[in-house]
Amino acid sequence: MGDEFLRVGLFGGSFNPPHVCHTLATLWALQTGGLDQVWWMPTYQHAFGKDLVSFEDRVQMCQMATSDLRRVEICEIERELGGESRTIDTVQALTARNPNHRYTLIIGTDILAERHKWKNWDGLMELVDLLVIGRTGHLEHDDLPDATQFALPQVSSTAIRAALASGGDSQLLSDWMVQGVLEFVRQRGFYKNA
Repeated sequence: MGDEFLRVGLFGGSFNPPHVCHTLATLWALQTGGLDQVWWMPTYQHAFGKDLVSFEDRVQMCQMATSDLRRVEICEIERELGGESRTIDTVQALTARNPNHRYTLIIGTDILAERHKWKNWDGLMELVDLLVIGRTGHLEHDDLPDATQFALPQVSSTAIRAALASGGDSQLLSDWMVQGVLEFVRQRGFYKNA
């Protein structure tokens, strides 16, 4: 490989459950972001105390959601690190393990608007490049840098969990979720009490 870096997009999240906008964002990042790979990084323990299904189940759902995508891996480093997941700690650990990798953080404008809540955002920005994906409903913020003209539809895991808990809109769930993930969620009975 010589002096070249492997350009890796880091796509972190709860993936509780993963949905089609996660896969669309990944495909967009691979095709437009100059990346060699994208690593999905499920949160081990959410920093803001969100209730999550087990890490193992979320990893399995991520594997199902990305099965049709090339150059995508599921990175379980946050389980290895243990405790509360903080992106800067994860990136520091990845950088120490893989000095020949250059990392790009893939983030939506909805999450970018919450960067003031993150641990050492400024320090994180010294370690990674940033790839911002527009999210419908989260494009007009005075404090946000210019985001891409590309915007994902307004799909969220929160709305999916609510639909599942209420016995849900089958068409919405079919439109928003990767088929294998939806079948897995229903078989396991996840989110019935969301």
